[in-house]
Amino acid sequence: MHTLSGARRSFLYDAEPTIDCGRTVRPTASRTAYRTAEAAHHVVDVLADQALTGVGKVSDSLHIAVNHTADAVIHTSDRVAQVPAKVRQKRIKLATAAFSTMRARPFLTLGSAIAAGYIIGHMARR
Repeated sequence: MHTLSGARRSFLYDAEPTIDCGRTVRPTASRTAYRTAEAAHHVVDVLADQALTGVGKVSDSLHIAVNHTADAVIHTSDRVAQVPAKVRQKRIKLATAAFSTMRARPFLTLGSAIAAGYIIGHMARR
């Protein structure tokens, strides 16, 4: 019937109840016990199937969540890996612009450096 609950069935579940040789048992009581045991096994089978279905759904949801998290981590690590290259490019671009300004206006650059040094020196004395 079901794979999970098949291993836990009792001997009453597989065959009709039998009467021992030396005892007298009422047939209706024996059939009632058999039916009750059968109903109980059916309920256990249904609950086991529902539990397996629920576990499967939870497992699928967790796998999806792990995949989404892994994708987000990979995307973030790719972006973080690109940051040093972008910073290096910006630094080179800024240095190139500064050197071209120094070459174009050397006296203005020298005067600005002297003025900045004077201001920083006065601020350091206080």
